[in-house]
Amino acid sequence: MQSFHLTLGQIKVEDPSNEITAIPALLELIDIQGAIITIDAMGTQTEIVGLIREKKADYVLALKTNHPLLLKLM
Repeated sequence: MQSFHLTLGQIKVEDPSNEITAIPALLELIDIQGAIITIDAMGTQTEIVGLIREKKADYVLALKTNHPLLLKLM
C-alpha cells in the first residue's frame, strides 16, 4: 500500500520583493527531502533549483520564454 502526502506552504511577500526571493525562504522552512516541488515559471531560477537539489528533493518547473535557451533545448 502506498502513502502520499501533500504540503502547501505560503509566506507573505514583502514590498518591494517578489516570489523569487520568497520561494527560497519558504523552502528553508519546510522539510522537502524526497519531495517533488512544483513551481510556476517565475520560480524557474538557478538559485531556487540549486536549493531544491541541495535539500535532496526533485522538482517540476514551468518553462516559458523567460529562459529562451532552455526552452529551445526542450
